[in-house]
Amino acid sequence: MRIQSITILILFFLLSWLGTPVKASGTSAPSNVTTVTAEKSLLEKLSEYGTLDYFGTYRGSSLSRMDSTLQPGVNGALDPTSPAMLDNSITAGYKINKDWIVGGVGHFYLFPWSDPNGGGQKLQLLDPTLFVSRPELINDRGFKLDTRLTFFLPMSKYDTLVSNGLATAITAVFNARHEALMSNLTVGVYSYVRAYIPTSDTHANAPSNTVVAAPYGSFQVNDRLAVTLLVDLLSVTRNYGTGFFSGLKTGVVDIEPGISWDITKNITINPFLNIYPSNPTLASTSIQASIIAKAF
Repeated sequence: MRIQSITILILFFLLSWLGTPVKASGTSAPSNVTTVTAEKSLLEKLSEYGTLDYFGTYRGSSLSRMDSTLQPGVNGALDPTSPAMLDNSITAGYKINKDWIVGGVGHFYLFPWSDPNGGGQKLQLLDPTLFVSRPELINDRGFKLDTRLTFFLPMSKYDTLVSNGLATAITAVFNARHEALMSNLTVGVYSYVRAYIPTSDTHANAPSNTVVAAPYGSFQVNDRLAVTLLVDLLSVTRNYGTGFFSGLKTGVVDIEPGISWDITKNITINPFLNIYPSNPTLASTSIQASIIAKAF
């Protein structure tokens, strides 16, 4: 399968980021007692000051047409405007203190087999973002809340801002979850609210704001393997020049069952199926996978 080759290439690249294991060195004390001290690797030292990680999602073919290079639509037909692709984000952050992180995210698409825009442009750079985050703003009796505020920079003709004449987009992200104290079960909701800031050149039908909510859960089978489920339940966008309610446009609901496998402590892969409950057929169900890698 093509997804396997893509995964292998990405993992080979990410493995080169990993640091060396902790070394132990012995020194002789005057009392003839040997003491062992841990010598930190370069990446472990860097992790005290910042973070560097990669997140990618492969979106592939349908179960009924696994030989295709196109993604399926909700109706099960192959979509010529949506080729199989890898959605990539590289995040670099600086730890201001033990609670707050500031940084930036580079975002790009990779189309392994076809280019949706022509011209052989199989790699598309998208708008980068700046962010400030506060992991575990709340951490109380198993309940945790991570927060992040992001600012999009209008730099790519392939993304929403430039193509609609928008200045920026400001997004408030919330990841609320509860880790059961006496079980391996975690349930949560990933959500965000995004406001698009207009300019004098903003298109009449440009997006104004978006609200997204996706409940999820995972059950830890063992130290390295978990069963996962995410539901893209709510996706609502309102455009400029429309009524507050009449202008709302809702996205399609999909369900994503899968497994999460920690290959190492720094690399995780999460293969899953993308199922539309409004049309749960083999033709409309696609193969997808997320890859998470942490350098430090």
